[in-house]
Amino acid sequence: MARSTTFKYTVTVVDSGGNKYAIDGNTQQYVVLFPGCTYEFNQDDSTNGGHPLRFSETSNGTHNSGSEYTTGVTTYGTPGSATAYTKIEVTSSTPFLLYYYCTQHSGMGGEVNIPNNILSYSGARGIFGGGEPAPSKAIDYIDIASTGNGTDFGDATFTDGTAYSGNRTEFVHAGTGTPATTIDTGVFSTKGNSSNFGSLSVSRYFLGALSNTIRGVFGGGETGSDSDVVDFVLFKSKGTAVDFGNLATAQRQHSSHVCSGTRGVFGGGQTPTNVNTIQYITMSSQGNTTDFGDLTVARGSLGGFSSDTRGIWGNGAAASNVIDYITIASTGNATDFGDSTQARYGSAACASNTRGVMGGGAINPGSVTHYNIMDYVTIASTSNATDFGDLTSARNNLGATSNNHGGLQ
Repeated sequence: MARSTTFKYTVTVVDSGGNKYAIDGNTQQYVVLFPGCTYEFNQDDSTNGGHPLRFSETSNGTHNSGSEYTTGVTTYGTPGSATAYTKIEVTSSTPFLLYYYCTQHSGMGGEVNIPNNILSYSGARGIFGGGEPAPSKAIDYIDIASTGNGTDFGDATFTDGTAYSGNRTEFVHAGTGTPATTIDTGVFSTKGNSSNFGSLSVSRYFLGALSNTIRGVFGGGETGSDSDVVDFVLFKSKGTAVDFGNLATAQRQHSSHVCSGTRGVFGGGQTPTNVNTIQYITMSSQGNTTDFGDLTVARGSLGGFSSDTRGIWGNGAAASNVIDYITIASTGNATDFGDSTQARYGSAACASNTRGVMGGGAINPGSVTHYNIMDYVTIASTSNATDFGDLTSARNNLGATSNNHGGLQ
């Protein structure tokens, strides 16, 4: 007997601090769909009256300046009456990320993922994880192509001081609130807690990270004293990181994720004083870093991100709003790009090949004032940053990466 390719979900509406959709009894259920199948969201239960369910590529759909997604979607009947449904036929062209929402009322819906379509996804999912002041295991995610608040992704196995790297499908992160070797991994296309990937070659925290499609590279950090160690993992194989080379100077709290597919660039840091040095590696070969040039301002705990051609750094100690940039394929000093919306220390950043998002931070090292703000820039231009939305909690010294940054182009 052939396996059925049509699956049905029962939709009801529940009062959970306001009306919410429940999918098979689970309030605002996160739904996973697969190409080659058709999914019927059955709305014949009487609680659905006045609550038509539709899909959008924007969270909360038309209530958040989005539009209704209609490709492969059919509707029948009146919600709350017999045989009413919204049906979607999922193909390899269906967007990786959709949302179900009520056309009449805001805040009722949830998220839909088509994980098999992650490689064809034209946007990018950004990840922000860890942080202080209360040592955090929280991982948030955003859709970089849109604006909006962060959404809970899951938890790491360890807390703050972390650095993230990632390829198209998975991310790895290392560095806990105290020196340790732990490396965790997670999958961009699904939500959930991260799991163990392997170990750093040397125990440390407050390190930087870079990646292309093959390698995740971790540089520097603190072991009790500053470290010059650079080591790497291969995404396809779990285990202990392998020695890559050394930084020019032992340092901590420098940037992550300024890279093209061939070159990775670390900027700034602390030795323990703030430095303006920029240094680079060739991702495909092992060796020590080479001098690139200088940042416009000496600072550590800054956020770095890039397209495949341009690298950008924002914020940093002590409470800087400076954003500057380089051309990755050349060498030389950084150039002023603009200003972030808030001067801050300890923010992290992620990017698509066109947009960079900086999130979190604190007013200065040791401050009790922390930020949940995210702001963004268009990488190919120069300008001040624009508000993006908020993280799920205010924190600094967090890490970030995405599945579509410059190192993956």
